[in-house]
Amino acid sequence: MGDCKRFSSAKQAAYYAGLVPRVDISGDTVRYGRIINRGCHSIRRVIVQAAWSLVRCQHGGKVKEFYQRLYLKKGAKKIDHRYFT
Repeated sequence: MGDCKRFSSAKQAAYYAGLVPRVDISGDTVRYGRIINRGCHSIRRVIVQAAWSLVRCQHGGKVKEFYQRLYLKKGAKKIDHRYFT
């Protein structure tokens, strides 16, 4: 990843890692899909594993609480994007 200062925002770093949702826009309709399949796969893999470690940890804190709320609503697929940004 190099120097983190090259990213002016967390959003740019998320794009670099490929942790942003796919967006389909048609007229007035905007649909958000799965995370994009671009970006640095090794960084994404490390971030996802770190997020799962926090979820499974006894002292997961806010990440674990967020996961539990999100899992009840939408399932497990969105925890890594929220953790990174």
